[in-house]
Amino acid sequence: MKKYLLIIVCCLVAQLTPLVYRAVFNYNEYFIYPSLLSHTLLIVPIFILFHLKNRFTKAFLTFWMLWLYLGEFKILNYYAINPYYISMDEGCIIYNIFLIAMSVGMLIHDTNYVFPTRTEEGQEKGYLLYHDLTWFEYPLLLFPLIWFVDFIRNVGFIPIFSGSDVTEKMYHINYGYVYNFGFFNCVSAVLLYERFLKSSRKPEKIVWLLMTILAILITSIDSKRLFLLISISAIFFYEKIMAGKFTINLRSVIMILVAAVLYVSLQNLRLGSSSASQFAREGLPMGVEFREYIRAVNEFKPGEIPGYDLTASTLANLINSAILNVADINKADLVTKDSAMTFMTLFDPDNTMGIRTGLISELYFAYDFYGLIIMLVFGYMVSYVAYAMLATQMKSNMILLTIIFSLLMLTVFGQSSVTAGSLCVLFYLHLVIRWARPSRYTNGVDFLGL
Repeated sequence: MKKYLLIIVCCLVAQLTPLVYRAVFNYNEYFIYPSLLSHTLLIVPIFILFHLKNRFTKAFLTFWMLWLYLGEFKILNYYAINPYYISMDEGCIIYNIFLIAMSVGMLIHDTNYVFPTRTEEGQEKGYLLYHDLTWFEYPLLLFPLIWFVDFIRNVGFIPIFSGSDVTEKMYHINYGYVYNFGFFNCVSAVLLYERFLKSSRKPEKIVWLLMTILAILITSIDSKRLFLLISISAIFFYEKIMAGKFTINLRSVIMILVAAVLYVSLQNLRLGSSSASQFAREGLPMGVEFREYIRAVNEFKPGEIPGYDLTASTLANLINSAILNVADINKADLVTKDSAMTFMTLFDPDNTMGIRTGLISELYFAYDFYGLIIMLVFGYMVSYVAYAMLATQMKSNMILLTIIFSLLMLTVFGQSSVTAGSLCVLFYLHLVIRWARPSRYTNGVDFLGL
């Protein structure tokens, strides 16, 4: 009874939000607000949210719903600074329809999966894993330093500390070969944090925590922030799994705040401007991806984006360039057909920086409402990964799965070509780990607790 009462309260809050927007912002232009209908659609994902068994899947779905609110608030806040025409309603309706498809996919998998039960003794000991990385863990722990040294050797400076706007030039710098494997820094960050969790002495904890922070910061020296957010998110989920329960404590709140502060701070450093000037120019410093998605919905229909080919660009990033070269296919040409490159000149012909609008935007403009089928499968896969994190007994698999889960969660404002490329790189790493793993771990012996 208590659960259904909470569902009703959440549905009422979602339904009344557009009225609250009108009361708070008091714009006379009706088109700037989402309609009551668009928020009525949220009833379905809210109902499903309360019926999912896996708390990690719940967190994923909650994050995607909150992104809608953050985007709406961003648009309303930005309109006071730059009052150009932007109609929110159609885009919000499309977003929520795709959100329904994703949540249904989650529910289908969740309903048919038997949640593994844990004994009281197991709850007290926390999560137990096979330490299958053995010697290969040390190169991974050192990888951020290797990546940093190679970065400086090729670039010669740290872009975010240049003191000028590097947003445009950062896409045209020769970063070197090791840079292409920068996603490994996320793996290293989780491994370093795992050392922090394992350490019993305070000095050791401080050292490992500082090294974790350094590894996370290294991921963003090129002024790009996705890997930084994935690292923090993966650490967040890894800690919850190892603790044996999903609760929001002080450390969790600190992680979320740190992620938000770093996200905003790096944007300021990238632009070479003060936080005051950015707030004055942009308003709320988060949610710009949702705003650009809404702008695209206002001016274009599916199939109308010049040069946009989601299928080709995503597959190109999933397949190694050497294989494509054998087939006489230029990978770089296909990659330029992704959303970042084709959307970037829609509203500014001189833009050379790329732009992200999120997975829902990509699917809608590529496949119209047929994209709902992919979104349904996506939700199913998210639930699959969430349960796989809880079921795996290999330390390497646990870390890779938390990173994949975080990567998928952040596709709410990301781009499929980057997601595909990151998954491809992780697959290579998984193969190397499998090769380096001693046979005794695959035979189920030497079970070690953290």
